Amino acid sequence: MNERELSLIRALGEEFGVVLREMKHDLVKSLETQKAEFEKQLVALRESIPSVTEFEVPDISKMVSEAVKEIEIPQSQKLPDIDQMVADAVQGAVEQVADSIRIPEDGKSVTAEDLRPLVEEVVSASLPEPVDVEKLAEDVAANIPVPESGNDGKDALSIELEPFIDEQKSYPRGTYATHNGGLWRSHEKTYGMRGWECIVDGVSNVDIKQDNQRTFTISLERASGAVEVKSFDVPVTIYRDVFKSGTEYQPGDTVTWGGSMWHCNEPTTDKPGESGSKGWTLAVKKGRDLRDKP
Repeated sequence: MNERELSLIRALGEEFGVVLREMKHDLVKSLETQKAEFEKQLVALRESIPSVTEFEVPDISKMVSEAVKEIEIPQSQKLPDIDQMVADAVQGAVEQVADSIRIPEDGKSVTAEDLRPLVEEVVSASLPEPVDVEKLAEDVAANIPVPESGNDGKDALSIELEPFIDEQKSYPRGTYATHNGGLWRSHEKTYGMRGWECIVDGVSNVDIKQDNQRTFTISLERASGAVEVKSFDVPVTIYRDVFKSGTEYQPGDTVTWGGSMWHCNEPTTDKPGESGSKGWTLAVKKGRDLRDKP
């Protein structure tokens, strides 16, 4: 930086200093003006607020007591004489009944023969109408269907088994047949597979699928259509290349690490040969390096 540039910077600094001082002076003047205006408005606001005068708080309990004293207590009405009213009503009812009772006349005594017609009428009205048992039995017998002649039963040793079920054919009730590796019995006249029941649920099909190098799945299909699925692992030895940190190894896996081959004994993520680890066993130890003879 030369002398000319320094002179220019000093000149600009002086100009900026003059401008900043003027701005400061204008700002201070503006703030003083606003302060005076605010104080003037605050004085006017205080003068406009009326003074609060104290007033005496009324005695509410005294006012309530005086109001209660002014309430006129109502006079209880005179109740009617209930006993007299009941006595009068009973006396009137007795007199009315007495007037309606007929004075008995001299007569003769009532005999059993005189009461027989009245008793027979009451008994006849209370008894149900007699039922014609013979006619009722004839009506019931007429509604019983005529039984059809059935087939003779079979000895257990003489039961014949159908070799298979033809779904296009209808079989009578009590037919036995082998189907899908099981034993089936028809509990009614069949239509297709309707009417059949599986009484011995045999094995219809077995399917074995290999999911990966070590896992297999067995699907067992029953004669009734039910399917059972089971999976299992075979701990065969599989070479997993060089050991990779963070990978979980399974029993039977073998890896190369540090020039040696290691066998996995249990699921682990430990490094082969690591202190305290039981997941690996040294299978093939690293040999000595070959060196050229001098």
